[in-house]
Amino acid sequence: MQIILFILLFSTLASILSIFYYKQFLLSILIALELLLLNLIILNIIASFNLNLHYSLSLSLYILTLSAVEASIGISILSLLSRNFNSNSFTTINLLKN
Repeated sequence: MQIILFILLFSTLASILSIFYYKQFLLSILIALELLLLNLIILNIIASFNLNLHYSLSLSLYILTLSAVEASIGISILSLLSRNFNSNSFTTINLLKN
């Protein structure tokens, strides 16, 4: 059990660092956000099984649904940027305002 928590902590820190390190590219930010949400779901499932809280599992499904919606919106914005501007840089999002 301790190894699972250590792996979750390490992957959470790695995703936070990757957001700050690769903040120019939209795809790397989206992948890091997905990793953060998946870590949150796994931690919620582990806590609900340890504390015998069965209603907490529905929160995991809700977070999973929100992460799927966030991923689909992010991928659609990324495809729009790459199709229109031939770039996946985060700075080209400002060009979509016009």
